[in-house]
Amino acid sequence: MTVFHTTRRIAFAPEHLLAIVADVASYPAFLPLCTGARVWDEKDLGNGRRSFRASLDIEYPKLRLKETFVSDVVVDEKRLTIRATSNEGPVKHIDNRWLFTVARGGCDIDFHLDYQMSSRLLQMAMGSVFDIAVRKVMTAFEERAHVLQQDEV
Repeated sequence: MTVFHTTRRIAFAPEHLLAIVADVASYPAFLPLCTGARVWDEKDLGNGRRSFRASLDIEYPKLRLKETFVSDVVVDEKRLTIRATSNEGPVKHIDNRWLFTVARGGCDIDFHLDYQMSSRLLQMAMGSVFDIAVRKVMTAFEERAHVLQQDEV
C-alpha cells in the first residue's frame, strides 16, 4: 500500500475550494488526464453531509493507461471534509481524504491518499508519476478556483 500526504495553502475560502473538489462532474473541464466523469446515487445525509458514487475516466497516453475509477464519496460541508473510498475496478483499496482549514491568507488543503492498485504493473506506474500528478492536480484545482472567481465578478 502507498500512502501520500501533503498540505498546500491557497488564497481562497475553504468553502469555495470544498465546492470545487466536490463538483466531480466538472473534473473533465479542468483536471489533467481526466477524460470523463459521472455522478449518481446522490443522497442527502443531513446535517450538511451528502454522499454519492462517482466515476472518473483517466487516460495517460505516455504510459498507455486508460482506466475508470469508481468511488463512494462523502462531502461534509460543516466539517469541510471530503472522503472518497473504493475497492473496485483497477483499485484494490483507496482512501482519499481532503480537509479544508481556514489559514492566514486563505485555506490550507490537507490531502491524504492511501491506495493499492489491483495490478502490480499499475501500482508501479502510479508510483512513478504520482508525486508529479498530485502537484498538477492541486495546481488544477487552484486554477479552477481563479477561473470561477473571475466568472463571479
